[in-house]
Amino acid sequence: MLTILIFILNHLEPLMFQSRETNPHFQPRVQRYPPPHDSDGPNVLGSQVPQRFQPSPPSESPLPVVPLLPHPKQPSSHLPISSPGSGSGSGQRPGSGSGLGSGSRPGPALVPVSIPPRGPQHTHPSHTTHQGTPFSRYPSPPLLVPPPRKTKHLTWLIAICCALFWIIVILGGLILLIVYLAYRPHYPKFDITSASLNAAYLDLGYLLNGDITLLANFTNPNKKVSVEFRYMVINLYFEGTLIAARYVEPLSVSPRAYKLRDVHMVSSQIPFSRIRVAHLNEQMRTGRVMFEAKSYLRTTSTIGGFFRYSYWLYGHCKFAMSSPPSGTLVGKNCVTKR
Repeated sequence: MLTILIFILNHLEPLMFQSRETNPHFQPRVQRYPPPHDSDGPNVLGSQVPQRFQPSPPSESPLPVVPLLPHPKQPSSHLPISSPGSGSGSGQRPGSGSGLGSGSRPGPALVPVSIPPRGPQHTHPSHTTHQGTPFSRYPSPPLLVPPPRKTKHLTWLIAICCALFWIIVILGGLILLIVYLAYRPHYPKFDITSASLNAAYLDLGYLLNGDITLLANFTNPNKKVSVEFRYMVINLYFEGTLIAARYVEPLSVSPRAYKLRDVHMVSSQIPFSRIRVAHLNEQMRTGRVMFEAKSYLRTTSTIGGFFRYSYWLYGHCKFAMSSPPSGTLVGKNCVTKR
């Protein structure tokens, strides 16, 4: 009994939950085939087809036949659904044609069914020229070309000034390079040829009094450049303490020449600390007193008689002298830098 109940429920469940579809677009498509009929027998299947699905009888006046020509380029996406009794040639069945009796009905014509193509579709209409190139029905908007703008006068002036500036810089660099390669200028040199320590003693045990004479040498090592020393000052130091200073008169030195100048240095009442007093007494006892001479030289060089340029030179000499009153130059080390 339970088995019979389960069987009945399984067959009634689809009928209970089945809903009738009212939208004709979602109803299943029914392919209408012409009922098979025989000239000798009655049309059995035609009587079983409902009235709404049966084709209408042909009218007395024949309809005009319009030939359908396929598109020469694009394949059609419509697939005709034909009945077994329709067609031409070998597709026609015997007994179905224009010579049928009054009891036979002609089959329906070809029904085009549109099959939408897959993928994204573009709805823009387009045409094809006789060469086969597609073009749009709607013309593209014209390209807007901005009108030419006139350059301002200030812009031209700035551009000309920049061009002139760079031309001057390039020409100046070329001239300097040519002059340097042609004349090969070198810096003059400051040196101490000889020196004499005439006197050096301490007053009151810490005040230095001294008398030193230096023979300064100003050398021009250039072959084609003349040098003029326009301003010269020489300072004398003992262990970093300035003890004398002297100004030297300007002089001019020809190429490959030198000039000597006597520089008389006098120091008076220069206070020393106890440490410097002890170092001075020790050096005078050993016969080797150390001094420093620093020179500041304002120099002008003339190249070729027309090109002049000025610069500063700094000379630094460390020299040792014997004990006074007849002290002489014992050793030296001089360097000239720009």
